[in-house]
Amino acid sequence: MVPSMADIFADITFYQLSGLLGLALFFLLAGIRELRTDCSEGYLCLTVAVFLAVAHAIILENAFSGDPRPAALLGLNVWLWLVLLAAPALIVLFVLRSAISFFALDAREGLVKLFLGLTLLCYLYLVGADWPADVRGLLTVVWIGFFFKTEMAVAD
Repeated sequence: MVPSMADIFADITFYQLSGLLGLALFFLLAGIRELRTDCSEGYLCLTVAVFLAVAHAIILENAFSGDPRPAALLGLNVWLWLVLLAAPALIVLFVLRSAISFFALDAREGLVKLFLGLTLLCYLYLVGADWPADVRGLLTVVWIGFFFKTEMAVAD
């Protein structure tokens, strides 16, 4: 059976939503870092972050009201949103930023970021796969704090 175009886009919606959220987090971080160094480009980065967050909200709204509703988004609440959409984006950000830190900055900082990203992956999807969604969501919130803390420490 060949999937229809609606089925293909329904499956891609999850990746679009997570990618937009990850990009919004990245540009939010870049904007804050630029503003802390008194660079006016930070306002541009914050504007891009707001645009990506609005695009995330619009695509999420369309996914809820669409006819082929993606199965991953059924019964979505704040905790599941954190686990299903924010956590994968955060893990990818940690891994990519660790690769950049290995080559551009210091290997120690890269190892810390890689450790945090892989630890979140293990906590949410391996060790804690049977944990309640609110516990896994709180872990994601804590790791978002770790993300901003580690990246701001590099900026200092």
